Amino acid sequence: MKRFFITILYLAIFHVAYAQSARQVIKFNYNWEMYRIDSAHQLKNAVNIRNSTSFKSQFNQENVKKRSWPADTVRNREVQEALNGFSVEYPAISSLKWEKISIPHPARYEEEINPNVNQFTGIVYYRKKFQAPADYKDKHLYLRFEGAMHTTSVWINGKFITQHAGGYLPFIVPLDGNINAGNNEIVVRLDNRDNINLPPGKPLARMGFLYWSGIYRDAWLIITHKLFITDPTDANTIAGGGVFVRPENISAANADVLIKTQVKNSTHDLSQVTVKQILINNKTKTQLSTSTEIKIDGRGINDIDQTIKVANPNLWSPDEPNLYTLTTQIWKDDKLMDDLTQKIGIRKLTYTRAGGFKINGKPLKIVGTNRHQDFPFVGNAMSDAMQCRDMKRIKEAGFNFVRLSHYPQDPSVYKYCDSIGLMLGDPIPGWQFFNSNEIFSQRVFSDIRQMIRRDRNHPSIIMWEVSLNETYPADSFRVKSSKIAHEEYPGANFFTSGDTYAAKHTEWDVPYNNWEDPFGRPQNVQPEQAGFAREYGDYEFGGDKSTTRVTRADGEKALLQNAWNFQWEHNLLMGPKYYPWTIGDATWAFYDGFEATNKTTSNWGSVDIFRLPKFSYYFFRSQLSADKPVFAADNKPMVYIANWWTPTDKPEKVIIYSNCDELALYINGKLIKKQHPDAGPDTDYGDYDHGGNAFDGGNGNNLTHPPYTFTNIKWQAGELKVIGYINGKVAAQQTIHSPGKATNIKLVEETEGIPLKADGADAVFVHAQVTNNKGTISCLDNKTVVHFTISGNGKIISPATVRVRGGIATVLVRSDNKAGELTVSATSGSLKGTKLNLVAVSE
Repeated sequence: MKRFFITILYLAIFHVAYAQSARQVIKFNYNWEMYRIDSAHQLKNAVNIRNSTSFKSQFNQENVKKRSWPADTVRNREVQEALNGFSVEYPAISSLKWEKISIPHPARYEEEINPNVNQFTGIVYYRKKFQAPADYKDKHLYLRFEGAMHTTSVWINGKFITQHAGGYLPFIVPLDGNINAGNNEIVVRLDNRDNINLPPGKPLARMGFLYWSGIYRDAWLIITHKLFITDPTDANTIAGGGVFVRPENISAANADVLIKTQVKNSTHDLSQVTVKQILINNKTKTQLSTSTEIKIDGRGINDIDQTIKVANPNLWSPDEPNLYTLTTQIWKDDKLMDDLTQKIGIRKLTYTRAGGFKINGKPLKIVGTNRHQDFPFVGNAMSDAMQCRDMKRIKEAGFNFVRLSHYPQDPSVYKYCDSIGLMLGDPIPGWQFFNSNEIFSQRVFSDIRQMIRRDRNHPSIIMWEVSLNETYPADSFRVKSSKIAHEEYPGANFFTSGDTYAAKHTEWDVPYNNWEDPFGRPQNVQPEQAGFAREYGDYEFGGDKSTTRVTRADGEKALLQNAWNFQWEHNLLMGPKYYPWTIGDATWAFYDGFEATNKTTSNWGSVDIFRLPKFSYYFFRSQLSADKPVFAADNKPMVYIANWWTPTDKPEKVIIYSNCDELALYINGKLIKKQHPDAGPDTDYGDYDHGGNAFDGGNGNNLTHPPYTFTNIKWQAGELKVIGYINGKVAAQQTIHSPGKATNIKLVEETEGIPLKADGADAVFVHAQVTNNKGTISCLDNKTVVHFTISGNGKIISPATVRVRGGIATVLVRSDNKAGELTVSATSGSLKGTKLNLVAVSE
């Protein structure tokens, strides 16, 4: 039932266009072609403009350091470079064979290992032919690209239209006056090479994450009448543009929903219009509305302020993510000219040093994590469904907050988190880099404004990180960043956050804890404010050699160390020494990821890059209450044995994560011990592998559900079983077996209840588990090689021959554009092969 519910929820969120709408919103993802320029040889006589002597001599990194170029000079040179490049490159490649693709799409599918060496950086072209509507002269049309990496130049029918600098925020391509009746062609030139004038700015070779490549988010064709609601990305209006919704004066009894709508009249005639707002409570179906009549001059723009008073509002929170549907309509002469429908939420946030964080007046500890938006092989080019699967795993793991490190992420993330009650921190692009060049500062401030304009109506966002991450410019720059953010979102229900390290004065509403103490000492730059530990669990346990950074291939003791690191520090941060000064914390990170400075994957997470949980995933999962429902999380009694029950010649500890109040441990049917959760004292940090005090029965006093540490357990071949009790009654149980000789392969898909979409971009992992006859995974096996094949409407976009890690090998399977069945097969030597059928469904 739950899997069906999540599927219906997902389908309800992502309609392509609104039925009976005056506004047409058409997905522009299909029937593209791509040509990637891998080398100058491909272009025959073409040259690489950026690396040419004439350009490099006057505008390279060293010169920027020595001289602060005017912003206009930088912009003009970037545009001129693209124009010069296009004039040489496009004629050379236009008649060559281009790859037919759908977006989201990476410029190249990348290898998992050592992506910083192999990752594509350079120039790639995309093009698409499209038909203009027959009545286009009477319409307003534009394209909206949600994200492309990272300098985008656009031509339509051979005419240069626009250039957008930045890989993480949307941009608009105006079509009015730029297209023909009938056939048209758009050409997009992407350049993802280093650009120190463009946030985050740091050269890729020294980055803590990867830029990746391609038109990696959705594109939309939007068609309206000439009297229309503006797009906030295009409007360039402080605290305005589009439809800006601000709930204020919020209580259990009442709330004011303030709505500011910007309407543009692109005709030459004065127009009298009615702006109507319709607010529907999604839970009760109660409908409220308000209307305002205004006059808009020809070629004029008006901002209309309206208020809807809501009695007894259904408030939004992580446990009850109540949403309202707001439809804004523009009427003229009884004809609907434009309409825009969006989901909003009503919630009140407060942060105090004495009382911690409260939502709707109720205290709530923030239990958070960090998430980069990348996958192996496809990079950032993740479909909406892939994004939602990622966020669903995080919610089900027991987290109520995600810091979207270190840049604005895909729009689908925010919509889905609104719907499942997952709170978010929304950061601007930035990481350990500041450029004194004027245009860099301008672009940082523009990123702040455009991020807020894009995301401001999402109730899931509770912090706006408008600080460049781990970057320490002058205090005045950080203060200005906060002021700009508050200009864009006035009122009492908006909170900036940011770094305080190396500062004497900042004005963040939620300043982050500093780094003076390796385990998260509360910040002291703004001593009157609450602090937030926005990263913990990785770097402080050994830097880039952190003991947190492990994979299945490293074995169960390494996985236990990963879990212990998170447990020990989370318990510390939630304790009386820090809380409520520290209102919450966020692990670094939920998923393993990539750093350009690392020659392999960075395995800092609770879930690996293939979305396979480590032991620490189950530690956080066990913190969910066994009886208090949590929306969209599988919240029930659980036990998890953090052990593979592999042979050992001496007694060992067995660690079990559970939200039950008592556990009984059995070996081959014999009761070994029955005990309550760990309740020993908090101690100094301990290293599990070297006789330290890790899992010493303590360090859980500030946790909702401490682990269970069973000591002096002698291994026996066979069965290890645990039964969990609540109030003396059996509530949950788990049984594992010692692995025997590998005989079979079992295939498992990773759709998270959100089916594979037949859109040419959606992809899911398929795992091949090497097992014995009882289905126990050969967890110690890091040698077996599995060969995968696929038939039907799909493709394997990762290497198809894979060595197992901890008994599991994984491939990434992408759908085609046609709905239907895909069959994945796996074989390996003498093991019994198997097949798995996947169904790709239409959007």
